[in-house]
Amino acid sequence: MSVSPALLNPYQSIPRSAAVRRNWRYAFFGIAFVCCTSNNYFGGAHTGMLLNAVWRAVLGSWHFELRGEVNEIMRKVGHFFGYGMIGIIFRNAWYATARTLFAPTRQWTIAFAASLGVASTFLVACLDEWHQSYCPGRVGSFRDVLIDTTGALLLNVLLWEWHARKRRLILSVAGQ
Repeated sequence: MSVSPALLNPYQSIPRSAAVRRNWRYAFFGIAFVCCTSNNYFGGAHTGMLLNAVWRAVLGSWHFELRGEVNEIMRKVGHFFGYGMIGIIFRNAWYATARTLFAPTRQWTIAFAASLGVASTFLVACLDEWHQSYCPGRVGSFRDVLIDTTGALLLNVLLWEWHARKRRLILSVAGQ
């Protein structure tokens, strides 16, 4: 019986096809999360009730009239960062796919993957808001689509900048 070379050498990288499957699995779970939270139970009225209970337990009646605005802001911040992470997940899936289909040394694959990650997030956000327009107690909003897409764009740019700084640091250390 033969043993897999990956088991003999744990530092050997995973085959790219396995990385592609893994990254697209994460993207599927992100879409499934959006589908599961795009219902009446995650609408503003329900999150408002939860915020009211927490607000009263922690702050009592201190500035209780602000809870509506705080609920709205927290929901939009959640949209921004939640879809921003979905944008990163899509970027990783597209990047793994591009590296498998094209040469791994091509520099444009990172920009290509990030662009497709943001576009995929835009598509998922549009479909989510369209679905919410049919859910009782929910409202579809193109403003939310823009917030979601901006989150994906900003987090992809921040990730790109972080990788660029890391590369510059490695090159500066190697050059010394």
